[in-house]
Amino acid sequence: MTGKTNQTHSSNDTEKWQAELEKRGIFRRYWQCSLEELERKGIPPQVQSQYAQVKKYVCDMQKNWSDGIGMILKGPVGTMKTSMAVAVLIEHLKAGHSGLFVPMVSMLDNIFTMKARNKEEWLAYEDRIRNTGLLVLDDLGAEYHQEWVLSKVDAIISERYNRMKPIIITSNLTSKGLKGKYAERVYDRLKNTSKVINFSGDSLRDSA
Repeated sequence: MTGKTNQTHSSNDTEKWQAELEKRGIFRRYWQCSLEELERKGIPPQVQSQYAQVKKYVCDMQKNWSDGIGMILKGPVGTMKTSMAVAVLIEHLKAGHSGLFVPMVSMLDNIFTMKARNKEEWLAYEDRIRNTGLLVLDDLGAEYHQEWVLSKVDAIISERYNRMKPIIITSNLTSKGLKGKYAERVYDRLKNTSKVINFSGDSLRDSA
């Protein structure tokens, strides 16, 4: 009876944790992207140096969080940038802090549709993005190149910069590409308050 009770308790805990991850924008594909799980599966040689830098960021997470220091993970597709960014957010959540994972395309689509459908819902969504403890913006640069979009990204980044709230960004764009797409001050603010980690090489998905 005790074994069955423990299994039920464990199952309930897992379901609660997965529900919490979903509330934070981390869906099923990334539920197993904790540092522990990534290491258990094995870090490919191609990204071991980058992973070491990400893990160091986590080891210093409390200071980084207090100082508003984030990360910019940039490089080709399929090099585990998103998996590592999610791993950091999961560690942040485990430590009892708030956080949010937001793919850029989804964020702007949500803002656009919510604004048309329900102004209060839209304002609440934007408020979460601006004020959550750790914000992960995935695939910066993949969103539509429109003036209102760039202005919205600028406003969110600028406000978090002023409030010293950390942002982790993943992008397939180079530094030059990011500077070319966004106002120069936006990239400068990100760069000056982030640890920049460069990824390179072929997509690891191809070898899976």
